[in-house]
Amino acid sequence: MTVPFSRREFLATSLGGIAAASLGPLSCERRAASHTHTAPLAMWALTGTLKSDDVCRQLDAFHGADWGVVLYPRWGLELEYLGGQFFERIRFIVEQAASRKMEVWLYDEFTWPSGQAKGLVTQGHPELEAQLLAVGRDGTSRVVPVPETANLLLTEATARFLAVTHERYARAIGEFFGTTVRAIFTDEPSLPHQHKPRKPGDVAWELVWSSALDKALGGDFPKRLAQTGDVAHSPLWREYWAAYTRVFHDSWVAPIAKWCAAHRVAMSGHFLGEGSFGSQVAYNGSLRRQLGALGIPGIDEISTRTDPAKCEALTLAFIAEFTGRERMVEVYALGPPTMSLATMKKMVDLCAACGVDRYVLAICPHDFRGGMFKREYFGVYSQQQPWFREFAKVYTEYVAEAAVVARAAKPLGVPWPADEELWAVAGPDPRQSKPLKEMTERFLEAARERIRARLEPGHESVVARKTLEAEWTFQPVGLNSLRLDAPVLAVVDVPRVAELSVQSQLVRSVRINGMAVNLDAAPVDRQFDLSYRRVSVAALLRAGENRIEADLTEPKPLRFLPALILWGDFAVDAQGHIVAPPQAIKLGDWRPQGYPAFCGTGRYRAEITLDKLPQYLGVDTGDYPVSVIWNGKRLGRRAWSPYRFALKDAARIGRNEVVVEITSTLGHLLTPKESPPIGLMTFCTDP
Repeated sequence: MTVPFSRREFLATSLGGIAAASLGPLSCERRAASHTHTAPLAMWALTGTLKSDDVCRQLDAFHGADWGVVLYPRWGLELEYLGGQFFERIRFIVEQAASRKMEVWLYDEFTWPSGQAKGLVTQGHPELEAQLLAVGRDGTSRVVPVPETANLLLTEATARFLAVTHERYARAIGEFFGTTVRAIFTDEPSLPHQHKPRKPGDVAWELVWSSALDKALGGDFPKRLAQTGDVAHSPLWREYWAAYTRVFHDSWVAPIAKWCAAHRVAMSGHFLGEGSFGSQVAYNGSLRRQLGALGIPGIDEISTRTDPAKCEALTLAFIAEFTGRERMVEVYALGPPTMSLATMKKMVDLCAACGVDRYVLAICPHDFRGGMFKREYFGVYSQQQPWFREFAKVYTEYVAEAAVVARAAKPLGVPWPADEELWAVAGPDPRQSKPLKEMTERFLEAARERIRARLEPGHESVVARKTLEAEWTFQPVGLNSLRLDAPVLAVVDVPRVAELSVQSQLVRSVRINGMAVNLDAAPVDRQFDLSYRRVSVAALLRAGENRIEADLTEPKPLRFLPALILWGDFAVDAQGHIVAPPQAIKLGDWRPQGYPAFCGTGRYRAEITLDKLPQYLGVDTGDYPVSVIWNGKRLGRRAWSPYRFALKDAARIGRNEVVVEITSTLGHLLTPKESPPIGLMTFCTDP
């Protein structure tokens, strides 16, 4: 009897076979991390008050895309972090996720860096505060306190961190550990100014310090250092870095990894300083040792550098060493919000070639409240992105396929320097060490060459293509959009539908042409984002100049957080005037043709006459998702290249009706002048 397999079940079976074939005996902790999970994980920024209906709606969306979630408390959270209401909401979320059979990870901090519990570790415990050893060029030194910052080199500080975070999560949702809740994410545990580079004019180097480190160094390290003639090149620094590595591991990393293993969850996350040998020493002593303690080791690739010549090759080479485990990457966080799924796919290809099989998408905000606090960049990969509904699952399926490649990937084979080699030339300022910089450059060159070889594309056959000209009509699927930053809006044709999204944190009141907009009665904008309210303003607009008076909490417009957004059945002319939508649109970018800030799906429609039947259709969309309907038959959808569709049983001689739908990004609304071209660029058929 043949048992039918779904595509997802087949991939899981394939992954399980690869894992079984390639792994030797595993420890209990590593065996727990060798499952066949592949779901992308939304780094779900928990903001606002997390009302039940809103939580369930977003969980339904993630579940529909086959994504899991990392519960990530972030700026904009309106509940007391680690308070009673916070844990009541956490339990509700986990229960709802469990009912949907979703994978959940916890995040161990409020934003980052991990280890502080938003100040609770040191609150009332000054003895747990961090210390720096300030060392002058003459070898004299003094201990400098770092107030309100936990000392990660003290087991007592780690014990308190576990008590106020992990233990409380265990009491609230411990019965879900090892099933729904699979891992706890630690994020760049570090101290302010940790081994910071010494700037010209600085009188001292600053190194992390604690009583445990002092003891590991024999209790007289500062005294011995002062007795050396050339402090900057003293052989004692090798001793310091070896001791620092051991103390950081034994005081912070190992206790948390042990706690996680005892509670049936994997410790995951990543550390600072992955990008060079100097920064690895400065932040971790030995990144190899610290990361090796994690059940699901991870790396940070938030810059999304997909070119092997520019990628974080040392980081990727490092994670490639941990064969036989799930390996995680935190990706995409720096955005921009115009990032295409095609770019996201290239990042998966790069990481999978180096063994990464789990993806934490940073960030997926519950709402945009956090944009008030973190303003310099904005990466969004959740429901606010117009492509999410139709294409998030396409991304999921590709990640699952890439995991087959990742779990079969071998280390890059570039020789690694021993820790002792790094410590010997690190000195007091590893990030400025010339030998470490040279070692990094040599390693990067070799690693990038290996990565490039793994990503070498196959050669596609060149096919003669015929460009099809047509007169295209264009219509947004839904409403056009436009951010309003100026106090005057010129209207030539008054739209029938006009709705205003008002950012609750930025706008105290709004008046249009002297008439007050009733924000108190405006519902939360669940169509766009929960931090906005949405109200109809069609009756307030008029032909000519419209005055928009907004009482704002910020003096200037925020780049990624518009105060006001207009939605409606309108177009925008070259002068920025509101006009009626055009009847037809030329082949090419839709932005200068009435839709300069459109956030959604645009539908092109045309009639094309064929004198012979082509085999395939090719569409250039500016590298954005597309779906095609030909003579009423849906040909499929493509999230990335090749944007090619088979025309068998769809095309016919003579008249053909073609519908092409292209989806933009949130960034096309938030930063329209910085956004890439989008639309129907070319339209070709293969013979």
